Amino acid sequence: MTIDRDIIILCAGGHARVVIDVMRRSGHAVNALADNNSVLHGTELDDVPIIGGDANVLARDPESVVLINALGNAPKTGDAALTRRRTLFEMFNSKGYTFLQVLSSEASVSERAGLGEGCHVITGAIIHPGCVIGANTIINTGAQLDHDCQIGDHSHIAPGAVLGGAVHIGQGCHVGAGAVVVQGISVGDGAVIGAGAVVVKDVLPGTTVIGNPAKIITP
Repeated sequence: MTIDRDIIILCAGGHARVVIDVMRRSGHAVNALADNNSVLHGTELDDVPIIGGDANVLARDPESVVLINALGNAPKTGDAALTRRRTLFEMFNSKGYTFLQVLSSEASVSERAGLGEGCHVITGAIIHPGCVIGANTIINTGAQLDHDCQIGDHSHIAPGAVLGGAVHIGQGCHVGAGAVVVQGISVGDGAVIGAGAVVVKDVLPGTTVIGNPAKIITP
């Protein structure tokens, strides 16, 4: 894949370090980072300069750059904490900026899978035929998606999570590290599946489930 525009990563946190590494391993240089924390301006993250905040990116012609959304999330009960990531993506998208897919050369992605704009597939992830990954969604380190899974926009499948065949994950969901979702399960928009949970029943929108078997908890 040839990229003929400057690559700018939004947000200079931990996930940005992962993305920088994935891009370099795939033979692509990241030109700059942008973060609204002014303390970081003029510094570097893994040898990539932090040029300023969102305003510095918006000053660039949308046709001259391609963006990567590296804003992560820290979910809690009843809140997948993905709203800020979605808002950032939609704000820049609405102004004509495009987001690059981040596809690790060390991930396995079927040619018969569909990947949305700006999605991330990180090292060791496996995506099998028939899967459809929504825009701005993260399939993180070592996550495994069996055939025909549907993952909504702005969701995060955390490291080591395993989804059986034909699992449906809604928009803005967080599936925690090491969680297992058995085949055919549906997870509603905005739901949170706790780390290590084993999900054997459908999950309602906006709810949080933990444990084995997974059960709803309340804030």
